[in-house]
Amino acid sequence: MSDVFKSLEKDKQDRILNACYKEFTEKGFDLASTNTMAKEAGIGKGTLFYYFKSKEALFYTLIEEAFLIAETLFLHQIDFSETDFFERLKQTTRLKWDVYEEQPHALGFLASVFIHADKYDLPAELSGKRAEAEQIWGTVLTKNIDFTKFREDVPQETSFNFIRWTVEGYRAELEQRVKSQNLDEGSNAAFSPYYDEFNTYLDTLKIIYYKKDEL
Repeated sequence: MSDVFKSLEKDKQDRILNACYKEFTEKGFDLASTNTMAKEAGIGKGTLFYYFKSKEALFYTLIEEAFLIAETLFLHQIDFSETDFFERLKQTTRLKWDVYEEQPHALGFLASVFIHADKYDLPAELSGKRAEAEQIWGTVLTKNIDFTKFREDVPQETSFNFIRWTVEGYRAELEQRVKSQNLDEGSNAAFSPYYDEFNTYLDTLKIIYYKKDEL
């Protein structure tokens, strides 16, 4: 990120970054229009390229900034002292929703980059950050978790698969509910009525997959 851009007021920085996040997320790198980004941000196209020397440089800067947001607001905020699998899952899910409410464009963009990672030849530094983030994410539901609480008569991998499918299915259904009610998907107001419902499902899964003396 250039020093010139850093010197701008925070509100203006956010307006420009969010306009660019949105366009890249919706169109992908090749089809994304810098004209649309500049218009959405309320600046001239020449000004956009004054802040970021090229479309590619802008794209890489956005990835770097989105990584920083995800690391600072989500990955580094996880309480790894919580050893209960389902409590950790509740914590991380709520944290993810809270962060998404605060930074919907950045996280949506980062998710699209991860999904289509094979399309982008990222610089070594960004590839390293991606690998580091994926490594941390891989430990979110495993690091310091007390797996002895799980039933021994059900293979652990089977338990995790059923839990994952249940959570993913609920998330997909919830997204459809929010869309059908024309609620803002980037707002906690859209999801807050479902927090208790989601936690109830997790409590039920705990009854199913934990040993009785661990409930």
